[in-house]
Amino acid sequence: MSIVFSDLQFSYSENQKPVLKELNAEFDRSRITVLTGASGCGKSTMLFIAAGLYPGRTGTIGNGTVLVEGRELRQLPPPERCRIAGMMFQNPDLQFCMDTVRNELIFCLENICTEPSEVDRKIKEALSFCDIEYLEDSKLAELSGGEKQKVALACLMAIRPQWLLLDEPFANIDDDSAHDIAAKLGTLHREYGIGILAVDHRLDNWLDIADMVRVFDDEKLLDENLDPEHLDPGMLESLGIIVPGGSYAPAIPSSGSGDVVLELEHLGIGYKGHEILHDVNASFRRGMIYAVLGQSGSGKSSLFGALSGIIPYEGEARLEGRSMRHLRKRDIGKIGFITQNPQDQFVGGTVRNEIIMSLRGRSDAMEKSEEILRSIRLWRYRDVSPYILSQGQQRRLGVAALMAYDCHCLICDEPTYAQDRNNTIAIMDSLCRQAREKNIALVFSTHDRQLAADYADEILEIREGRLHAAS
Repeated sequence: MSIVFSDLQFSYSENQKPVLKELNAEFDRSRITVLTGASGCGKSTMLFIAAGLYPGRTGTIGNGTVLVEGRELRQLPPPERCRIAGMMFQNPDLQFCMDTVRNELIFCLENICTEPSEVDRKIKEALSFCDIEYLEDSKLAELSGGEKQKVALACLMAIRPQWLLLDEPFANIDDDSAHDIAAKLGTLHREYGIGILAVDHRLDNWLDIADMVRVFDDEKLLDENLDPEHLDPGMLESLGIIVPGGSYAPAIPSSGSGDVVLELEHLGIGYKGHEILHDVNASFRRGMIYAVLGQSGSGKSSLFGALSGIIPYEGEARLEGRSMRHLRKRDIGKIGFITQNPQDQFVGGTVRNEIIMSLRGRSDAMEKSEEILRSIRLWRYRDVSPYILSQGQQRRLGVAALMAYDCHCLICDEPTYAQDRNNTIAIMDSLCRQAREKNIALVFSTHDRQLAADYADEILEIREGRLHAAS
């Protein structure tokens, strides 16, 4: 009843330093265990190996073994493998295969050869457990981040594996949704005996249900088992881990606001007769930093999508006085976007090319790209595809690539999700420094109210389809 790593060594390529080296660890199914530590230290890689997805998808195991309930999952066919361990990705879009919630559940059940007469019962049971019966016929592409995570959990509930492997399950969702999902996970463990091994940078949502916290430091799993009820804030901070209830480092202070660079007037967004946002009015000034809060599905990403030209809208949005519907080609580069899913913005074949694309036209592009990649601790991955990086690493790359552009307004959708404390501070300090020094209007969304309080000059919140000053 355990997951056992024995002398495991794993590399993404033969020319790279091993991501995991001589890893020895054991996780008991009777306990909920959370792995935390610095971004990029190998936590997510551990989960993918345990689930049997690596090295089949990428990388090589130099030596050692990983046994889940006494079986090496990579040697098993998918139907047998997923009965032992089911995985929830950071980004649920990466694991959905079908168009609707019901079809996704049918797909999961068919893959484990469920009797046709049992399919409807298992679907209703899984949806009921996650309190999402109302989503059964919904299209997955139209769901909020929190709803997608609940659907992913329903899929695992339908399969009912012996282990759940969870990679940053709360990274894209608001606190209420995270608390709800955490409670469901606790029930799955207590009532169904399902083992849970999770990776997370934020421990807040685990404090009520986790039995143990394990820490990665310098690519090694520390021997000490931490009690979630007695965590040492000083130790967590020294290891770069986000301290529950703790603050971040203060940002560069504002030197005053400049001219209005982006203005919204009576902006509205609807989809298939459903109103998402209405009568949104706001002004964003140069040199100022704005945080946008709101529950999952409230319309934050829709608002940012409208400003990027992806989503149609009513009303008016003006960039430096010019309607954004009629921007000239030379004006388009004045507004930059960092998307919620970093894969959506990659254009280079390698990590280094992603930065070089942003620096094209500069004579020192090669030297500058090395400087940038070293500063975000991705130089070692310079020659690999950005798609094999962890979600946290992809986020750092996406932020760094866009910051190399010269723009007047920068809009960032969840710029720090899936980051450890040190990278969160580094990203926000860099973004804020750009805003101050280059006189840029910086607008970012987040579910982290403490982050908003520490870094933003003004905090806005979407409630009931409108944008308000945060209370």
